Amino acid sequence: MSQISFLNGKFVAASQAKVSVYDRGFLFGDAVYEVIPIYQSRPFRPQDHLDRLQNSLKAIALKLDYCDKYWHALIDQMIKKNNGGNLSLYIQITRGSEIERDHVGRADTEPTVLMMVSPLSTEIASLTPIKTTLLPDIRWKNCFIKTTALLGNVMLKQQASQAGYEEAILRRENIISEGTTSNVFMVKNGIIYTPIANQYILAGITREVIIEIAENASIKVIQQNITVEQLLDADEIWLSSSSREISPVTQIDDKIVAKGTIGPVTAKMHQLFQAFKRRLTGS
Repeated sequence: MSQISFLNGKFVAASQAKVSVYDRGFLFGDAVYEVIPIYQSRPFRPQDHLDRLQNSLKAIALKLDYCDKYWHALIDQMIKKNNGGNLSLYIQITRGSEIERDHVGRADTEPTVLMMVSPLSTEIASLTPIKTTLLPDIRWKNCFIKTTALLGNVMLKQQASQAGYEEAILRRENIISEGTTSNVFMVKNGIIYTPIANQYILAGITREVIIEIAENASIKVIQQNITVEQLLDADEIWLSSSSREISPVTQIDDKIVAKGTIGPVTAKMHQLFQAFKRRLTGS
């Protein structure tokens, strides 16, 4: 059965979901997006994702008359029409299509709304160590907006991949920001540290859940600026995102982390996160 997408008020076969070449999302990257994991047909923190989507829309002054109740109904329909299970639900909203290419969009242009799904790998439920590289953060200063204009992220991820690394950890001068597609956590003396949520990072929903789970388990979490030296001196490091959940970092360039093994706090947080998911799905 072919996948079903939602485009501008209609559910259509994914192969038939098409937008104009004049769409501002295509021409300018004038668009925002969200990705919601679906575990066993249940969306993961949907309201948190919708709240962040609304914050992104507000930040770029894009008005869309979809209320939360309507969004939740759309999400439920997308899950059912695609036979449920484990899915990754993608939402993208652009400022719409206009005949003339102009940097200033018209106030009366109808936004383009797209929703589509892809299979969510169950392999992320297992801990798989990764090797990373440390790169200068070349992106703009509004990384808190979840925009589709991801060229900086793409260039950095490609640079890391070409050098043989799975991900890049980014720094602004001497301060750690985030990964190209992930948030950064480190452990020192049993305490978890993560960069403070500011305009230079996209505070992930998975990041927020990890902080919540840790605090509920009486594991101390400190949100603060982390220097390159502090990161390289960490006892443990992991990256988080909705698509990777928790990925232990065992190497940054030539620096071996946690003796090349999965640290005890990382393993504990992974167990707690999986238990949280099981409660979510009732499994």
